[in-house]
Amino acid sequence: MKNKAVKYKLFNSKLTSIISISMVLFLLGIVAMVLFVGKELSFYVKENFTVSVMLHKTASDEAIHETLKKIETKSFVKKVRYISKEDAMKELAAEMGEDPMEFISYNPLQPMYEINLKSEYADNDSILFIAKELETLPIIEKVDYQKKLISDVTYNIKKISVLFLSIAVLLLIISFVLINNTVRLLVYSDRFLIHTMKLVGATKRFIRKPYMKQGLYIGFIAAALASVYVMVMFYALHEKFELFLNFDNPQLYVTIFGTIFVSGVIITLIATFFAVNKYIRHKIDDLYYL
Repeated sequence: MKNKAVKYKLFNSKLTSIISISMVLFLLGIVAMVLFVGKELSFYVKENFTVSVMLHKTASDEAIHETLKKIETKSFVKKVRYISKEDAMKELAAEMGEDPMEFISYNPLQPMYEINLKSEYADNDSILFIAKELETLPIIEKVDYQKKLISDVTYNIKKISVLFLSIAVLLLIISFVLINNTVRLLVYSDRFLIHTMKLVGATKRFIRKPYMKQGLYIGFIAAALASVYVMVMFYALHEKFELFLNFDNPQLYVTIFGTIFVSGVIITLIATFFAVNKYIRHKIDDLYYL
């Protein structure tokens, strides 16, 4: 009967530790998700910046086609679209809600290319060099882009990234402290057993081994449980944030579940290592007052 009570108490202690650690890892998973979504949002915003490349009105169709092909091969180009002056007028009419050609007898607009850059090139410094390179092409008159908007968006993205990263580091430290305290409480009940093993000549490595295995087991189970929490949250938020929570993106799973499992296992093992070492170092008299 006594053995059953001890086993139940031990099981309850481990279960409490697993649940406590899983909740901490769940928070880490949320931070990893926010960082990932922030990165994807940054790419999305940057790759939707457009650079307008104005062409000479006298450019021939053949020259326009050849130049388009040449621009498509550039490393900085995500997507390029040719807009004839007729198409440009149609787009302007759609925006204004009326046809400007009703008031003027000719089309003053120029043919142009509309370029979407790859995210790593979507900043004013890079675009300045890109503009100079494009303006060397014979049929291109000028390159136009929204410098102020790009500068403001780039600055805000950097600020938000630093904020999220700082929160992630802070939460990682808090996670380590919480998991460390949980593991120490779990090992605390065995402090006299650890001392007894030391008295009979057991090496530190031998004493640590079963606790390290237990730490690995607890860390893995807690990480698996935290992953279930995250998946439930994913499905709950998927419809509202479908643009950012793309279940077809394998990087999403690697980033979030990788963070949960690696953090869970490594932090638990480190905490177990130091917790056991603490009781190995202390004398028997000290153990009564810890």
